[in-house]
Amino acid sequence: MKSWIVATLLFTLAGCQNTLKIPESDYQGQVPDSLNEHLLALNEEPIYSSRGATIRFIYEEDKALLTISRKLKSSRWGWDMNKSDVADDIRARTCEQFGDAINQGLGVRHWYVGAFVTETISAGDCD
Repeated sequence: MKSWIVATLLFTLAGCQNTLKIPESDYQGQVPDSLNEHLLALNEEPIYSSRGATIRFIYEEDKALLTISRKLKSSRWGWDMNKSDVADDIRARTCEQFGDAINQGLGVRHWYVGAFVTETISAGDCD
């Protein structure tokens, strides 16, 4: 009986981690078909673990919007940063990594689960 309760609890908690609803966005872009295929592959990438957080790519094909989700591994932890303090650094790093795709119509935003979502970086923002 005890093992059944533990298994049920683990299954429930694991399911909750994967059912987070991504924040809404009004962004609407369009990318070339070849780039779209490459971006769709990001949805199949495994969740990446780094320094106490997990990173996941969520590409919405109908909007040409890439959301980079970062979630802390422990529910007791919190993000110790303000959106306005890190916005310029995030923009610079995003433009460095995705600048060509952004200039082709991709929108990129970062979602720090439990804290904030950055503004969508789009064509013209990396100039």
